[in-house]
Amino acid sequence: MNKEVLQPLSGFRDYSGPTKDWLIAGLRKVFLQYGYQPLETPAIERQELLLKDYGEEAQKLLYLFEDNGKRKVGLRYDLTLPLARFYASNYQSLPTPYKRFEIGPVWRAERAQKGRLRQFTQADIDIVGAPGLAAEKEILSIVAEVERTVGLTLEVQLNDRTVIAAVFNKLKIVEGSRQKLLQTLDKKDKISEEALVEELLKLGVTDVQLRQIRSLFLENETLEDVARLVGEEVIASIVELMETARRIGVNAAFIPSMVRGLDYYTGTIIECRVEGYPSSVAGGGRYDNLVEGLIGQRVPAVGVSFGVDRLVDILDQQGQTNDSAMFIARLPETSSELDPWVENLRQAGCNVEVFLDETVELGKQIKYADKRGYQEMLIPLLEDWKQGKIVRKNLQSGAQESIPRERIKNAGA
Repeated sequence: MNKEVLQPLSGFRDYSGPTKDWLIAGLRKVFLQYGYQPLETPAIERQELLLKDYGEEAQKLLYLFEDNGKRKVGLRYDLTLPLARFYASNYQSLPTPYKRFEIGPVWRAERAQKGRLRQFTQADIDIVGAPGLAAEKEILSIVAEVERTVGLTLEVQLNDRTVIAAVFNKLKIVEGSRQKLLQTLDKKDKISEEALVEELLKLGVTDVQLRQIRSLFLENETLEDVARLVGEEVIASIVELMETARRIGVNAAFIPSMVRGLDYYTGTIIECRVEGYPSSVAGGGRYDNLVEGLIGQRVPAVGVSFGVDRLVDILDQQGQTNDSAMFIARLPETSSELDPWVENLRQAGCNVEVFLDETVELGKQIKYADKRGYQEMLIPLLEDWKQGKIVRKNLQSGAQESIPRERIKNAGA
């Protein structure tokens, strides 16, 4: 068969490393610790729903088709709109606030490049029915916990659509062109500044407005600068969230150029970045009108989505295997006693792989463990085993030491 046929399509990929599974388990644990309940929604939604609230730019990236039943459907673009649909159809039986998480794949037909796949996994948390800043503050706390869990420092960027609207009022940007202007500004990391300016001018932005837009949205004025333009009361929520971030140790900054282009945002917006990586690794915000468009009544909501694949790329680039499993060689002289010991390890919470065939020479077992990506392995040599010990071998340096077996149980539990 043609080798090209055996390769994934552009923008899609096979992934067999341990990091993604480890990361998803860690995110799930954090979400559960904060009381979020799991939700699973379908991969396919009706086009009527998908074409409703994302906006023109996002609609271009939808995978739309007609299924075998002649229904107009499409692959989900994110996990927020499916949540809104689920809440709209079940809100009378759901608690208020409703806190859910969902981890699953989404699809976007954009140009494939580093950090931008056409199928990727999102890990979403959302709070529906909470109008105050307490919800945003909890999300910041979750961001801090995710930092500790994955071992990365996140640069949190904050802005607010109400602040942006106030700026547009001061700049006398006409209402009808504002959403298109936001969608254009959201491209700032994807196209050159010259191309961005050209698109802004096509929207009818005047030279005076362009100078002000460049100052505010492309050169990142400070919070104080924006306050002088729109008033202290307009930026009060951003100030409060910044204070919360400082108190809990989150590295947060007000970034006026971070606007997020989706139409449904109404208030706080947030993105998280990792230094040196070209794309954000998390993003979200407040969308108080999304459910209203489905049931006719206003329902406040806020959420953030972690880009699992981007975080995996960063962790893999840094050489973090994030694999808590251990590998144990199997030798004829200790094989019968090894299995009950391993079972005790597993019952204590350890993830353990044991080589299957005791007749395979140790050198080949070592090569297998190295190929599987283990950093070290345990070797139950007879003399050490009799003394209650086991050999721990570093597969990178080749160094090895004999350690008490009890240390393995304590370390893995």
